[in-house]
Amino acid sequence: MTDLDAAKTGTLSGQIADALRLRLLMGEFLPGAKVSLRSLAAGYGTSMQPVRDAISSLVAEDALEITSARVIQVPELSRQSCDDIFRMRALVEGEAAALFVLRATEREFVQLHALSEAVRPAQMGVPFTQHMLEHIRGFNDWSFFIADRCGSPFMTTLIRRLRVRMAPIVALALTRDAQEDYSFLEFSTHIMMEMAWAARSRDGGRMRDLRRSDILTYQRYLYRRLGWQLETEATATSQGFTSPP
Repeated sequence: MTDLDAAKTGTLSGQIADALRLRLLMGEFLPGAKVSLRSLAAGYGTSMQPVRDAISSLVAEDALEITSARVIQVPELSRQSCDDIFRMRALVEGEAAALFVLRATEREFVQLHALSEAVRPAQMGVPFTQHMLEHIRGFNDWSFFIADRCGSPFMTTLIRRLRVRMAPIVALALTRDAQEDYSFLEFSTHIMMEMAWAARSRDGGRMRDLRRSDILTYQRYLYRRLGWQLETEATATSQGFTSPP
């Protein structure tokens, strides 16, 4: 859902902000996309002020920006910013995953297994680009299920903000016409199975390491679709080495 019914915050401006965050997460806006206050107000059937307040919240979170020409748009993240966000995501989501497995109930393990099964089609040799929305929704649901149950509201909020900020460039990468990396799909399947085992074993350290590897491998996959090299790959190439597939 992308309308106000999907929002949880009580105020109208908060509901609009939540709805916009969801639209960003679902890849509806690519980097550089312009956002119209008037169009949003008309679409949500409200006056301009709640929309302005919602936009202000998203600007404060760096999910949107206001240019010098007073244009509201989705930020076009630099390569350095993307690197920083992925580093932070690996650290925070890894720790959240470790905390989750130590406090999860049996029912929550069953729910996590169901969410894992929901994303398996994207990991069984079918390119993500053929079903981008399902891919994005499935992995968001899986990640937020863990984040919301890690026991740290601060980490939960940080994870959500980092993922909202990164979502437009993820969508951009997935819409690129690029050769599919089937080695990544195979690895992604394997690491999901390993995380399921670590969760069942309540091995927080193993879960932390696997989640970090999962995120950093996904970073490499997206960067390749964008035509970017990781720093380690660029260094290896300059020294006469080639990176593995």
